[in-house]
Amino acid sequence: MKVDSNRPAVPSRIVVRGTNWVGDTVISLPAAKELKRIFPSAHFTFWAPRGLGSLLRATGIPDEVICFDKNSGGALQRPFRMRDSLVTGRFDMAVLLQNAFESAFTSWLAGIPVRAGYPTDMRGPLLSLRVPLRGDVRSKHQVYYYLAITDFLENHFARGGPRGTATPDCSIEIGQQSLHQAREILTSVDADLGRPVFSLCPGSVNSEAKRWPGDCFARLGDLLIHDIGAQVVFLGASEETDLIEGIISMMHVPGAVSLAGKADIIASMAVMNQSRMVISNDTGSAHLAVAASASVLTLFGPTSAGATAPYGANAHILQGSAPCAPCRHFRCPLPAHPCMRSIEPEAVLDSALEILASN
Repeated sequence: MKVDSNRPAVPSRIVVRGTNWVGDTVISLPAAKELKRIFPSAHFTFWAPRGLGSLLRATGIPDEVICFDKNSGGALQRPFRMRDSLVTGRFDMAVLLQNAFESAFTSWLAGIPVRAGYPTDMRGPLLSLRVPLRGDVRSKHQVYYYLAITDFLENHFARGGPRGTATPDCSIEIGQQSLHQAREILTSVDADLGRPVFSLCPGSVNSEAKRWPGDCFARLGDLLIHDIGAQVVFLGASEETDLIEGIISMMHVPGAVSLAGKADIIASMAVMNQSRMVISNDTGSAHLAVAASASVLTLFGPTSAGATAPYGANAHILQGSAPCAPCRHFRCPLPAHPCMRSIEPEAVLDSALEILASN
């Protein structure tokens, strides 16, 4: 650390414990950018699950990324396995964006002298810098939850005062190589790039209840192709291939293509970037669309669009309703799935066209 008698020692090697999910990672990007601004000379390492490594590298923020497998021994063994990597990094500060006991314990175990985060989840005694979780932070969008940590650090280290009123930016610059790769992938599946591309994201890994029914996506795809001459592209992970192929098989108008398992996170973002609109369930894909600077319409049913909704000027919401919503079910216990069924494909098309007309 650099020494200055008038202020706390400024950290020069910082490890940031990122979040565990795609959506939370995108929401935390403004805070990560703030850390880079506050400590411009520091070496930054991000510490996160392996599946998020490429996304974090694409931000251009970290100098290095330490990844781990989520199932690498569980919460009891993982801290001891991660300790050696953190000790090797010779970090003088850990910024804990992830709100869990394990990350604080691991940082303490590795002997990192400054450990900053919220004193929640019984981890207060393990932190050397406890960020107060104020009521006004709790009431705002989660993007400000992470920014409150960087505000605290900026004030603590007297690095220029609060960040001001700049609008939080969740975007990631998509490079020309990635855009070229996206065009190649689309061409390989015979997508017609002379038509307006609409990317549809029908999956949801962490909750089947969040999925708009497949026949609704099929009907929307038909409407997009028939009514406005769109090129419909379905995006999803390899494990969602059957889901997407099933949706396409229900369509009556030909022309939709599937990129399930054919495009990784960065290539999918590049496809989104070149789309007129992304229409997604309430899942990580909607946040990736925001990061890709795409216009996105997110469909909500069992969850309410609130603190964890996609954040940005181009993020739009269509909320379904039902007497039983919101709920916490992984799978809807009702055969009719009323909250998501309340969203009609025609209404989604109307909303999409209205959004595009206003841009």
